[in-house]
Amino acid sequence: MWTVLFKKNKKILEKVLGRHIVTGAPFRLDRALVLSKMTRYEVEKYCHPHLTEAQLEKLIRSRGSNFESLIEHHQRHKDYERYVIETFKSKGIHTKLQNRSDYSDSWVESCDAVFPVGGDGTFLLGASRVRQNTKPVIGFNSDPHHSEGFLCLPKDYSSRIEDVLQQLQEGSFSWMFRTRIRVTLRCKYSEPPIELTDKKILGTHRTKLNTGAKNMSSAASPHPLCPPQPALALNEVFVGESLSAQVSYMEMRLKPGGEITKVKSSGLCVSTGTGSTSWHLSMNRITSHGVEEILRCAGVPTTDANAVADKYNKSLLFDPEDFHMCYTIRDLISAGVWPSPPGLAPRAFAQALWVRSRCRDARLVVDGGTSFTFNDGAEALFELYPEDALRTVVL
Repeated sequence: MWTVLFKKNKKILEKVLGRHIVTGAPFRLDRALVLSKMTRYEVEKYCHPHLTEAQLEKLIRSRGSNFESLIEHHQRHKDYERYVIETFKSKGIHTKLQNRSDYSDSWVESCDAVFPVGGDGTFLLGASRVRQNTKPVIGFNSDPHHSEGFLCLPKDYSSRIEDVLQQLQEGSFSWMFRTRIRVTLRCKYSEPPIELTDKKILGTHRTKLNTGAKNMSSAASPHPLCPPQPALALNEVFVGESLSAQVSYMEMRLKPGGEITKVKSSGLCVSTGTGSTSWHLSMNRITSHGVEEILRCAGVPTTDANAVADKYNKSLLFDPEDFHMCYTIRDLISAGVWPSPPGLAPRAFAQALWVRSRCRDARLVVDGGTSFTFNDGAEALFELYPEDALRTVVL
C-alpha cells in the first residue's frame, strides 16, 4: 500500500510528512549485522553468574516475579531472532549475530547495514556505534504484541522479513535521516562512562580536546575530552544531579558569544525530533485535568478540555529530520534571583547549546543508556551536523 502511494503521490506524501523524501535506489545487502536484544532472563543470568538455574528461579520467584512469563518472553525473542537470521541466510546474505557485549565498531564497519532485533532500546544501542549517515540501521520488533518499538519498522513487517528484503533490493522505500545531537564533553576528571543497562564500564581511554569542535565557552578549556570522541544522541540527553531530589545547578548559553544564564532546576533534557515522542513528551505534556483547572480559573467552559490537551500535546512533537533540538528545563526555579539573569525560556528550540555544571554529583546521560560524570566545572557542547544523522528506511 505504502509503495503504491509513494510511487504515485510523492508530492502529496511530502506535503503530509512535512519533509523532502529521498527515494531509495536499490540497496545491495551482502553483509548484515543482526544485533540481539538482551532479554530480562539474560540480564538475570548476567547479574547472577554463579547461581544454578534452580537457584536463579528461586531468587526470581522470591521477588514475586512470574518466572514462566520471563522464560516465555525470552524464548519468543530467541525464536524470532532465529527466524530473522534464517531468512537472511536463505537470501544469500552473510549474517553475523552479536549481542550487547560483542557489539563492536569493527563489525559495524564491515557490514552493509545494522539490524537491531528487539525494541527501541536495542535500536538505540545499534545506532550508538554507527557514526556516519551512510550506513542504515533497520530495526525489527521481535515482540510486536508486547512492545511498541516506535523506532523499528512497522509491526506488520515483523512477520514479513522477505518483503522487507525485497523492497530494499527493488528500491521501493525512502531514506529517513534522523537528526542526532553531537555531545562534546570537557572535564577535569577521567572517569569512564557507564553503560546503564548492564553497569559495565565501556572504556577508559581518553584523548586530548578535539580542536575541530566549536568552542562556545568563555575561554578555551584545558580539560581533556571525555569521551574520546563526541557522543551522538538519537533521542535525548539528560543532565542533572544523580539524586533526583537535589537541585541541579548549571550555566547555559544558547549561542556563541551569547549571555550565560545561571539556572537551578530538576535537570535539563535536550531532545531531537525522534525523541520528541518519548521523554520530551512525557515531561511537557498537559493532562485534561490540568486544562480543566486552567479554564476554570479563566472562567471558560471546560467541555473541550480533552481536545485542548490533545492538541497541545501533539504540538510538542516535531519531525525526526528537523534540524533543531528542543531543550526543556525541568521544574525551573523562577523565584528571587533565579534564573540569573532572568528571561531564559524554560523550553525552546536551538541549534546549539553550551552547558557548564555547578553540580556536586551529576550525570550526563545519552539516550538513557550511557552515563558520564558531569560535576562542577565540566562543560558540554550540544551541536547538530548533517553528517551525524542516522540513516533509516521508510517502507
